[in-house]
Amino acid sequence: MASLEKYVFLGAVTVAIILMARTPDTQPPAHPGDLADTGLSSNTPAANPSRQDPLPAMLTLTPAPRGHLDTLLACKGMAPSLGNNVDGDLRVTDYKPLVVAQGAVTLATAPVGGGCLSSIFGPRNGRLHKGVDFYHDTPVPIYAAAAGKIRRRLYREDYGNMVVIDHGAGVYTRYAHLEDFGDIRQGDQVAAGQMIGTMGNTAGHRLPRHLHYEVLTGQWGARSGSFALEPVDVLALPAAGDPAP
Repeated sequence: MASLEKYVFLGAVTVAIILMARTPDTQPPAHPGDLADTGLSSNTPAANPSRQDPLPAMLTLTPAPRGHLDTLLACKGMAPSLGNNVDGDLRVTDYKPLVVAQGAVTLATAPVGGGCLSSIFGPRNGRLHKGVDFYHDTPVPIYAAAAGKIRRRLYREDYGNMVVIDHGAGVYTRYAHLEDFGDIRQGDQVAAGQMIGTMGNTAGHRLPRHLHYEVLTGQWGARSGSFALEPVDVLALPAAGDPAP
């Protein structure tokens, strides 16, 4: 990536993070009709044609026909590529395609149809980045990380077109900034690997195309819904099939 293009891209990401930081998770977003996480929403995904940011192509993987990536690359020039778990070919060496949450639910770690790791879980700009991000320059499919029930399907100013799936055993997954929703409705049961939307950049501010993906555990909040749940690092969960610690 050319130096100038890299700085423009990183600047856009930084602005997006600052703007998101101004909207507390438990406060109602500014979008009309969207009250916190009450589920009040339109079934029509938010149109976002003016927010398509032209970005240089990054090194990505071929489409994932099984609903997840078998191998994960870090995006060239992005922070994850500097990790000591990334080799010279940008391959994430400790990547586990399938992991187990709460000792009970097997989840796909990267439920995308292609892409690279552009951001990891952890502190960022003074607050917690609650998930991991996958970047691709085209609207690749997004899949359900495991079987479950669509608990939320709505638009928020901070998360854009967002889906939350309840997988049982106190395990949930969130998929944010979708360009559109798949053939799903709130309350539907979905299968593992079922397409639930496509990667986009919907939100109340400009940001690059990517999937923001969260794994959440705990008890659904009576008023705050999914924002009462505890985020966990999907990349740190044990691999499916590994013995329990």
